[in-house]
Amino acid sequence: MKQIIRAWMFTVMVVSLAAHAADNFTRISLPKGVSIELPKNWIVLSRNQLITLDSAVESVLDLSGIEHEESELPFAANYYDDKGNTLGILNIRYYPELQLTQADAQAATAQDVKDLDAALRENIVRSTKAFNMKVTSWAGTKKTSINGITVFLTEYRRQALKRSGEFRVRLVRVFAANKSFTLTVSYDEAASFLLKPITDRIINSLNLEGIRKVGGVSAPAAAINQQGDSIMADLNGEQWGLVLFLSILFTWGIGLTPPLLIRFVFMRRPIGKGWAIGIVALLWVFNLVLFTALGSQSKSHGALILVAYVSYAILRKGAKKQAGSTQAE
Repeated sequence: MKQIIRAWMFTVMVVSLAAHAADNFTRISLPKGVSIELPKNWIVLSRNQLITLDSAVESVLDLSGIEHEESELPFAANYYDDKGNTLGILNIRYYPELQLTQADAQAATAQDVKDLDAALRENIVRSTKAFNMKVTSWAGTKKTSINGITVFLTEYRRQALKRSGEFRVRLVRVFAANKSFTLTVSYDEAASFLLKPITDRIINSLNLEGIRKVGGVSAPAAAINQQGDSIMADLNGEQWGLVLFLSILFTWGIGLTPPLLIRFVFMRRPIGKGWAIGIVALLWVFNLVLFTALGSQSKSHGALILVAYVSYAILRKGAKKQAGSTQAE
């Protein structure tokens, strides 16, 4: 029994390391009912820095003769590497004078999206040029849904401001009358292995008060046409297969590591039926809490049920053979 308890305690310590991933993000409440999740190591710009940044942008655009909408910049945050280089950038800009609403966004046609994309591209190409940068590629604009919010997701790549390389930029445009805003998230392509999933999660965490899901389907997204694919499809693009593979590997890896350690490393023999059921039940609860904290959207958690069955089989592996040997003796 002591061996089982020690094995269980050690396994919980090992697996609990994965739980810290849920603690690396914090939800930020922004003006006008908007909220996002942000990694704790991203540095939030001070009010003084925001005013300076916004003043610089306004000045450059005015001096370049580029028209721009009336806007407010209440929040921005950056991610820096250990050398102080800016690798990740996030900001949200509100447009209080816009009249377009979520209903207008839902009713937008493919031609409307095409026109919006053309206008954005022209404006962004001119704006980046004014800052001595260049748009290196343009992926376009799509209408989609994030947590019930109808958004227009624009993606392009631009030159880095202070050094060589490219930044991948994504604009999440939300029309909601005087609450309209654009969430801009970008990162250095050289750090895409780490920052792509982080920025994907930031974008996918976007919430807006008053928007909710009905019957498992985003209420404002019900009328979206075929362009309104899921946000994960838009974010992952051609790499959706890799993302799915890694997701399965992550789920089964975390789920099966404890029973494998208990059965083949610590105990090295089959575990009694009662103990096996108890351990599997505790592991299932632990995994349920962990994956819920990590943002799992599953309601049935079917994968965790399958993991529980396999875990029980692992813990009991060899039990029949052991019982047969005992009877023979």
